Amino acid sequence: MADGSACKEKRLIMTDAIDMGGLRAASGRYGEWWPMLCGPLAIAGVYVAAATDQQWLVSRAANEDIALPLVAAALVGFAVRAWRFGSEFHLFMAVLCAAFFCREWHFAGTSKGIYIAMALLAVWAVKRRAVFERALSDRRLVVWFWATFVTYVLSQLIARRLFRHLGMPLEDQLHVLLEETVETTAHLMMIVTCLVARSPAGSAGPGK
Repeated sequence: MADGSACKEKRLIMTDAIDMGGLRAASGRYGEWWPMLCGPLAIAGVYVAAATDQQWLVSRAANEDIALPLVAAALVGFAVRAWRFGSEFHLFMAVLCAAFFCREWHFAGTSKGIYIAMALLAVWAVKRRAVFERALSDRRLVVWFWATFVTYVLSQLIARRLFRHLGMPLEDQLHVLLEETVETTAHLMMIVTCLVARSPAGSAGPGK
């Protein structure tokens, strides 16, 4: 009886250990997606700035002053890695950053040109999907790539005034600051994505 109880107790301990291991693994998998919170945190930052009468920190002028240098840094980073690794994925990201750079420059034609650029990049991504999937084999790169993408989309949803219809507080007064700040956050995240994408994994050239 004693031996049976001991065996049963050991099985329970092992089961608990396995369960805890699974919880830890699941926690690790979901926890690594924390960059998805960067956009919402940027929104919260705008509300804090408004509540403390520090809106100049997130003003349109403040954001536009740093937007071009941030996008330029990401563009140069991806271009250098494309040249160094012969990586089509890094070249794709450099072209994407170039499109964003032109849009931030606000010269004639960029308002419509960005949509043409996005359509061409989408065709490129679909046609070379296998190459890009190999490049995105790094888990950290996947996380930052998609988190950056989602943050850019969030900025555009704010620009289209989606949240006005969802009852976001003070949206009428703050929507410009919200859009600019979230977009600037996405630019910063693009730089992080570039830094994370330092590995030559999946660096098949355009002809491969």
